Amino acid sequence: MTEKREQTIRTTTVRRADSGDARLLATLGSRLFEQTFGAMNDPEDLRSYLATAYRVDDIAAELASDEYASWIAEDAGRAAIGYAVMHRGGTADGVTGERPAEVRRIYADSAWHGRGVGQALMQACIEQARAWHCDVLWLGVWERNPRGIAFYEKTGFRAVGRQRFMVGRDEQHDFVMMRTL
Repeated sequence: MTEKREQTIRTTTVRRADSGDARLLATLGSRLFEQTFGAMNDPEDLRSYLATAYRVDDIAAELASDEYASWIAEDAGRAAIGYAVMHRGGTADGVTGERPAEVRRIYADSAWHGRGVGQALMQACIEQARAWHCDVLWLGVWERNPRGIAFYEKTGFRAVGRQRFMVGRDEQHDFVMMRTL
């Protein structure tokens, strides 16, 4: 293992989000979605999406539900640098399995790309899916997100279908990707 990789692992932690993290997750989620996709979307559509997708009350309800699990990645100073949200159940075209779990969101700040943050968050998702006794893990990824697609392929996912995703009034298309557990 390289020295840089060892340092990243030592200075980054992933913790389970709790009920007190709703506002943090709303702010972080909105910021990282805009950072990742803002330049590729119409500003009005992006504002509309962010206003509904990252509501504190909705996130608080997810944090209180046994059907959801969320994690926050933090740097050595405890600043939030990424997060993941999972949901037990639900499915999409092409997803097989009797007990699916979905990775609803997984993002790392661009300054931390390539430093193990995404991998650590994905590992938390895989471990949670196994604890839930799920047999498949699936997610949707925008077809215009080659970095995300490559990351998911590297972590064992394969494309199995497609689904629609709305950003404001803009209809976009995601690949549905799945891996067995």
